[in-house]
Amino acid sequence: MKNAAALAALLAMTGVAHAQSPPGPEAPGPGGGGESPAVPTSPQEAGAPTAVDGRVTYQPDFFAQYTPQTALDMVRRVPGFSIDSGSDRRGFSGTAGNVLIDGARPSAKSQGLQDILGRIPAKQVVRLELIRGAASGEAAGQSVLVNVVRTASAGSGRYEAEAEISDSQRISPRGELSYNGRIGQMEFTLGADRYMEQRPLGGIRMLRDGQDNLVGARSDWTPRTYREANVNGAISTPLFGGTFNFNVSGGRENFKTALESQGFTVAPVSSVVSPAGPTVVAVPADSFRLSIDDRNRERELSADWERRFGDLTFKLVALDTREWGGNDESTRVRDNAGATAAVVSQRTRYESSESIARVSASWAVAPSHRIEFGGEGALNTLDAALSLTEDLGAGPSPIALPAANVTVEEERFEGFLTYNWKVSPRWTVESGVTVETSTISQSGDTTASRTLTYWKPNVQVSRQIGTRDQARVRLFRDVSQLDFGDFVSSATLADNTVAAGNPDLRPQATWRLEGVFDKRFGENGAVALTVAREWIEDASDLVPILDPRPGAPIPIYFDAPGNIGEGEVFSIRLTGTIPLGAVLKGGQVKVDLNWSDAEVTDPVTHRTRQISGFADTEANIEFRQDITAMKLAWGFEFYKRAEVQFFRVGELETYEEGPLMFGFVESTAIRGVKMRAFVENMLDSEFKRERRFYSPDRNGAVFRDEERERQFGRVFGVEVSGNF
Repeated sequence: MKNAAALAALLAMTGVAHAQSPPGPEAPGPGGGGESPAVPTSPQEAGAPTAVDGRVTYQPDFFAQYTPQTALDMVRRVPGFSIDSGSDRRGFSGTAGNVLIDGARPSAKSQGLQDILGRIPAKQVVRLELIRGAASGEAAGQSVLVNVVRTASAGSGRYEAEAEISDSQRISPRGELSYNGRIGQMEFTLGADRYMEQRPLGGIRMLRDGQDNLVGARSDWTPRTYREANVNGAISTPLFGGTFNFNVSGGRENFKTALESQGFTVAPVSSVVSPAGPTVVAVPADSFRLSIDDRNRERELSADWERRFGDLTFKLVALDTREWGGNDESTRVRDNAGATAAVVSQRTRYESSESIARVSASWAVAPSHRIEFGGEGALNTLDAALSLTEDLGAGPSPIALPAANVTVEEERFEGFLTYNWKVSPRWTVESGVTVETSTISQSGDTTASRTLTYWKPNVQVSRQIGTRDQARVRLFRDVSQLDFGDFVSSATLADNTVAAGNPDLRPQATWRLEGVFDKRFGENGAVALTVAREWIEDASDLVPILDPRPGAPIPIYFDAPGNIGEGEVFSIRLTGTIPLGAVLKGGQVKVDLNWSDAEVTDPVTHRTRQISGFADTEANIEFRQDITAMKLAWGFEFYKRAEVQFFRVGELETYEEGPLMFGFVESTAIRGVKMRAFVENMLDSEFKRERRFYSPDRNGAVFRDEERERQFGRVFGVEVSGNF
């Protein structure tokens, strides 16, 4: 289940806690060169962070002012750190986020890190460790990690109840419940949650011809409802001299909407033209109603076993995920007299699976040298079917699409080796390589098979500056995850568009060179500047595909996900946590600012442009003030990104949203209970979309333009949570 706002009810990996840091190269290695070792920072007061060898340790007292209830509350307050799920990468380790629990990553792949952390009571956290420049096989692809170190708990639970109301005037209740317990040496977790969201979405579309004359308009009303429910459980117990963890989770979700759209034609009522333009009148024209019912179910089983044999740590992981889903859409078009002119219906069904087996070993060769190696095998499948019909009054007739009924299968194997060397107290070198091979086969409406091989090297050099600051340079190759849904055709009835399945799709591969300077100041101040350059192979974008079916009456080009060759990206990112104690007691600002410039060659116009869906600027600013004497906190979050564009064969689509603003007030005046009130979309921002159509393609002239503005209004809510 992948609703970012909704996904609660996922559990923490409740491995037997050792209250220790993960093993790593801590002692100085050869080649010190006369440099002084990094000395731990002396805390000026209880709870102040300490820093040794790039590892900043935060004790629970540091977070006391925030009155945390869960490990998630604590991780969110780590200066200069943001949670990254890492879910868009290939392989099991590649999907690891940047949070470890007791030195290891959770073996459950589909469960979000925030949900896992939300299941760990704050009183169970011994300390948090911010590890910079020390990525391991447990979290490949991450150079900054937070390790949550826990102690065993006799038993505790957590509850959360929430309700929100939007401009739809409907109340959406939500709730979750979890319990962590212990029976002898076995720890267990049980959890369940229910989520609901109801949003109105009204708007208007303005239609113009190629000469920018207003020729029509549409009034849209799109109420939508989303529901989700999940259950989960986990156990952790000693087994065969090691630790065995088992997780099970399942859930279902449903999304429904009904778009009512009324069209209008526009005509002048006077030949007199004012400076503001001609006076026009809107005459009701056609209308249509679109209904969507989208649903799916998912379950996941995962297990891991880990044991230490002297200097060697051995780990086995197994995972199996299954998902079943479907979508029913129907559009009924009426003429200006209200009579039904056409009915178009779409029905999709799919079943997907992923099975992974992984073995890894970590060997402490010497105090300053560590090697990790292992292998992984995976089987991914998708079985999808699409039917599309049109009824013009004589009964439904099928509309044939290429790659509408397809089975896709991928067999993937990889081996990896990493080597970490602590050259001196201030210098660390981390290197590694992964070799991956996969065979992708497709059957059904289209038949294809190919084998792909990638090697993914990685090297990072870290330099400790003083006791708290650090500089890092890293070069690595990354390969993106394939979305099997891109192999199957689909239709978007609301837009009257078709996306063809592409049997020749390849994963995007990227070389990335980045430099980072990480500066710490005061007790909770942090700033990090990242400058990066990327060289892309097989850039993922939209491509034109000729209808591959034999006997097609005329050449037809479809838009499809595909690869458009090489590309480059240059980016600068500034993140930080800035304490405001000098001017506002208890105040703090967190910033995440991104600027980037991406270039690819357009397959239609052959000119240089951005990557589809790529925003060149993005800003996220969070403010929070904790008034400890009143056990009160308040704050807001501001988010804005630049417009994004999608480049289709004969259409340029542009989206712009926001700025978006979220505000909250919370109180912990009642011991053990947190009460929170919030408002979303405080600025009542609009979502804008423009579709510009060209003939015969984007090399030609504009013949139609559609501008749409939509609003879902403000959302108000209250939340009560606590532990028991």
